[in-house]
Amino acid sequence: MRVAGVLGVGQATGKVVRIAFAALLAALLMTASASAQTGEATPTPTPPADAPPVAAPATSAPPVLTALVCVSDCAGQRVRPGSLVRLRGRTLDAIDAIAFLGGPSPADDVAVPPARLRSHSLDLRVPRAAASGPVVAVTVDGVRSAPLPTALVLAAAPAPPPGSPPSLDLEVSGQRLFYGARRGAQLTYVLHGPAPAQIVAEVVRSADGVPIARWVTPAIAPETPQVVTWDGNAGGRVQREGRYYFRISAQDQAGAQATTSQLGPGPADSPGAFVLLQHVFPIRGRHRFGTGAAAFGGPRGHQGQDTFAACGTPLVAARGGSVQFAGFQARAGNYLVIDGDGTDLDYVYMHLRDAPLVKEGERVYTGQLVGYVGNTGDADGCHLHFEMWSAPGWYDGGSPFDPLPSLQSWDRHS
Repeated sequence: MRVAGVLGVGQATGKVVRIAFAALLAALLMTASASAQTGEATPTPTPPADAPPVAAPATSAPPVLTALVCVSDCAGQRVRPGSLVRLRGRTLDAIDAIAFLGGPSPADDVAVPPARLRSHSLDLRVPRAAASGPVVAVTVDGVRSAPLPTALVLAAAPAPPPGSPPSLDLEVSGQRLFYGARRGAQLTYVLHGPAPAQIVAEVVRSADGVPIARWVTPAIAPETPQVVTWDGNAGGRVQREGRYYFRISAQDQAGAQATTSQLGPGPADSPGAFVLLQHVFPIRGRHRFGTGAAAFGGPRGHQGQDTFAACGTPLVAARGGSVQFAGFQARAGNYLVIDGDGTDLDYVYMHLRDAPLVKEGERVYTGQLVGYVGNTGDADGCHLHFEMWSAPGWYDGGSPFDPLPSLQSWDRHS
């Protein structure tokens, strides 16, 4: 696969090969036996008996928020900035962010992704910039819930005692960083103390305590929120999946110091900790993995994995990258090919309900909405036909391989 953004002879050749392949597939439609011998772009699998119903909503069902409970770092029973809270409700599978709307002006609105997402509940930390007011949920395709029945009233954060040495307050917006996503790991920290201080911010790998990224700021004023972001790269390389945390150190002109650190492995929801993940599961709703003719391989040379879901279920990019192809083909239906960032893999999505929401050459982010589950082309039942190809890419010299183990792994964590 080509490195995203680098064009050359290989890319031009690959495009010609793909166009030729599309023509070949069209020709294969004229001969019923040819597809069985060559392995078509996608077969016509039979949905399993327990496949989800084939409904066709225009967008995902609106989420419903019913209650909010403070889990930790609370002011008694009350929620305050930095508290870990649990929101309960229905249809929460496709939530992209929770928005704290504050007062009438949008200037104090702040939104954060959930840290842990389930169908009927989700966990997150209340951002330190949040203000009292309504709380709503927003899905990946922009569907917004009604506000939480009771507006959130935040308790004030405790003030440091007079004359205290410097101290630091910090939080990460969301405890999961998906590489290639529009949002990186974002740390907000506040210096408390009598005078400005030099700040050293680090990203530390939890497995061995090694700092892998570092920023130094000469003088930060007290009580002024500061932001540090990290995109998952260090030393020009994508870092491996796993747990990381931000560590902040401060030293003022008088030599007084303050440091935040992670004690041992620490809980995954501690304020400075987050998990780096390489992919997100592409179907944002109820789904079932196909078997038999719907799985990879078999007598017809099926080149991907079929996963059944209701028509209209949102589809997102499993990995960000560059759109290599977005269009329609008689067998594949509406389909999309993404050249993944920071990897040598290509990702293919077929049978989308409508034309892909992104265009050829466009930059796509991990988790970005790219379409909806459908049954266009040669498909029996609403499903996503998903392929993964090795370098140098899709019909450009690479080879398809079974994506099911990867899909199952992504499904467990996203």
